[in-house]
Amino acid sequence: MSRPESPSRPARPKGTLFCPTCGHESGLDGDWIAVEGGTLVCPDCGAVVVAQPTFGVPA
Repeated sequence: MSRPESPSRPARPKGTLFCPTCGHESGLDGDWIAVEGGTLVCPDCGAVVVAQPTFGVPA
């Protein structure tokens, strides 16, 4: 028995990020705008794509 063919999609590297607002896509080291605190912003629409939590230094 043969496997059903999967829909063809362009191959992308595993490290590709997608903007949920406008659909822009680029690699993690691509054209995203890095701002303070590990946040990445879409260069096309300005939406936050990745926001890393910041933790305070224990006293």
